[in-house]
Amino acid sequence: MALPTEIDPRKLALQGNLLEGTVNIVDLPRLESSVSSICEPLKASIQFELDESRAKVAHGKAVVLVETVCQRCLDGVKVEVEAVFSVQVIWSEDHLNRVAANYEPWLVVDKLANLNELLEDEILLALPLVNYHEEGGCTGDTFQDEVRAIGDEVVSDNPFNVLLQLKK
Repeated sequence: MALPTEIDPRKLALQGNLLEGTVNIVDLPRLESSVSSICEPLKASIQFELDESRAKVAHGKAVVLVETVCQRCLDGVKVEVEAVFSVQVIWSEDHLNRVAANYEPWLVVDKLANLNELLEDEILLALPLVNYHEEGGCTGDTFQDEVRAIGDEVVSDNPFNVLLQLKK
């Protein structure tokens, strides 16, 4: 089921609603421009509620599979990005000092807020800075030093090992 784009987070928090569903790839333009491709729709689950101080909050998790560039071989690598978040709904920047330490502020000036933007922001923040294939699955692995054990000594396949032997 697709998640709604426009929501009233205050009303959802008062009702204690849980939203679960997906967000289409076309509704994530900033994420799409940050990665090579988005492999499947973003899946999310968001629980809206009032916390112990009666503040309107949302806790959630968003997961998406994207393809980025491996920094070792420059081929595509698929990465599952997961973002877990807790936000507190505020009306204006004047209320920033009222946000509890365990929440991030979610500024909702109008009655309705764009849920896709919140989820996209959280996924963008969770994107790894550098991506690699798994060890042994990358064509760039051929450029890494090969390490082998000789007796008790660990020797790497390095051209300067000859000089080390001469030094001894």
